[in-house]
Amino acid sequence: MGSTHCFVCGQENPKGLHIHFNPSGENGIIAHFRPEPWHEGWPGIIHGGLTGSILDEATAYVALFLGHVSVTAEINVYYLKPILIGEQIEVTAWPTRQTRRIIEVEAQIKGADGVLKAKSRAKMMILTDKQKEAMGLDHLSEQSDAE
Repeated sequence: MGSTHCFVCGQENPKGLHIHFNPSGENGIIAHFRPEPWHEGWPGIIHGGLTGSILDEATAYVALFLGHVSVTAEINVYYLKPILIGEQIEVTAWPTRQTRRIIEVEAQIKGADGVLKAKSRAKMMILTDKQKEAMGLDHLSEQSDAE
């Protein structure tokens, strides 16, 4: 995305999750991940903060693949079933609504057995050039006319 050291997707972050997100379907994304023992919260279960971070990153990638630089304005995470350490998970996300400055996104995590483990609804705020500059992100460019 915008940083090789991002905790969730940065391939150069030695302590990161190194999740690779790919486009899927019409404007969606997909990724796969297997939590390791050092991702544990309660015994044998991934830490809920990591689950939320993975869903948040998935929503950001939806906006990115739509051609926008954005930040999370709001996210609601629903924890439905425990994600077990060592369990292969699939992360998907897709846009549900878009205005000039907001992209609404739904995301979900399923186990290899197809069971829904967690889901989220988020609003991603598309950054203006002035906001990107203020955040030091002015080197990132829009791939479409979002402003």
